[in-house]
Amino acid sequence: MMRKTTALLATAALSACATPGAVTSWGKPNVSMADYRLDSAQCIIEGSGGGSTKVVEGSEPKPNDPNATSDTSGSRGGTNGPGGVSPGGAIVYSGSASPDDANQAAIQQREKVLAAKRAQKMAMEQCLVSRGYKQFSLTPEQAAHLAKLPEGSAERRAYLHSLGSDPAVISAQGK
Repeated sequence: MMRKTTALLATAALSACATPGAVTSWGKPNVSMADYRLDSAQCIIEGSGGGSTKVVEGSEPKPNDPNATSDTSGSRGGTNGPGGVSPGGAIVYSGSASPDDANQAAIQQREKVLAAKRAQKMAMEQCLVSRGYKQFSLTPEQAAHLAKLPEGSAERRAYLHSLGSDPAVISAQGK
């Protein structure tokens, strides 16, 4: 299981990503498939803060929350304050909390999540650059071929490696 997860994560670091108007990937001239996968996995770990799972503040109920109960009916309310949790786990505001306040809280939470993802991506990219990798754009033909290959498949990894290890591709298509 760990080997499969590592292989999938390794593919993610060096695999193509959609950006407006272009499909890009990362490569290093003449890199072996073993080094390509190893560097990818290590940069994913580095980008994720050393492998630790960090929860964005406010994304999960805190264990000492006086409003939290073990009631599985989904209600909190009562004398502990307004609001509750729906059976699906979504926070439900009632009483003095307005829908605008709820929307603002949701927007702020989404901004925190997006900022964390941007920071992870930047850390991963800095790791790849420090290891000698360069980002390159795929041609429309290469992108079309890649789109036919299943995500996470050995064929997709091999195709991206064939592009990313080719000095001519990196030179001509590099950013």
